[in-house]
Amino acid sequence: MSKSAATVSSSTIPSNLPLLETERYNWEPGEVDGFFKLVRRMDQAESIDDWSWVLADYLVRGNNKIATNVRIFNMNSGTDCPNAHSENCQVGDACYAMKSENMYDDALAFRRRQEYLWDSLDPDTFAKAFIAIMDRARSETVALRLNQAGDMRDKHDVLKAERIAELLDEHDVQVYTYSASDYIDFSDTDYLTVNMSNARRPGYGDKHFTAVPRGLEPSDLDHLDESAVQCPYDKSDGEDRYKCGECQLCFQSNGPDVYINIH
Repeated sequence: MSKSAATVSSSTIPSNLPLLETERYNWEPGEVDGFFKLVRRMDQAESIDDWSWVLADYLVRGNNKIATNVRIFNMNSGTDCPNAHSENCQVGDACYAMKSENMYDDALAFRRRQEYLWDSLDPDTFAKAFIAIMDRARSETVALRLNQAGDMRDKHDVLKAERIAELLDEHDVQVYTYSASDYIDFSDTDYLTVNMSNARRPGYGDKHFTAVPRGLEPSDLDHLDESAVQCPYDKSDGEDRYKCGECQLCFQSNGPDVYINIH
């Protein structure tokens, strides 16, 4: 990016701002809080160390379901998910990502900034910056989850995620995702674990992760058999719930199908 972006006011959009094409997005840069601050930081990044400090602010360390040894990065928001309000989505109005974006002031803007950062970073720089973050951290990172919110948009996202997963595998970090984007070819994913979020096209990912609709049992669904395992977090209760990262079923490409119950 041109150094001209470093002097841009956070509230204006100069005609010469060297942005990526933003027509693909469902949002306007000027409407996303903090967007131009991110652009200025990206413009000033000249080394992997610089990029690691930018990326660190957009990686989330766990949440109420995911242990702190797992980092989370979203390619887009629940609101902008390519499968939202479509037959591909298995959760519909029960989407936790979209609920959080309606509930918390900065959630949607943060994830839209993540989307722009994802599109701006090549996979090698992303992975090297991630490794630099790990090297500074005082605690272990065992996995990177791509897309707590949103989903893969196209083959480019898949290949990029696969390359990141390949590089992080050398550092014993597993990369996994859940995807309802059954229209994308995932056949090149040797390192990325893809949990299929619908059963419309069998075999597009590694295994199923199914949200069982209210009033149904796993046995009512043709694509699940007796080997399917209920998510330990979903099955447990109270403060001692077993989180992702403590359980690693979804990290394993050759693991069993997993299901949760829609509450």
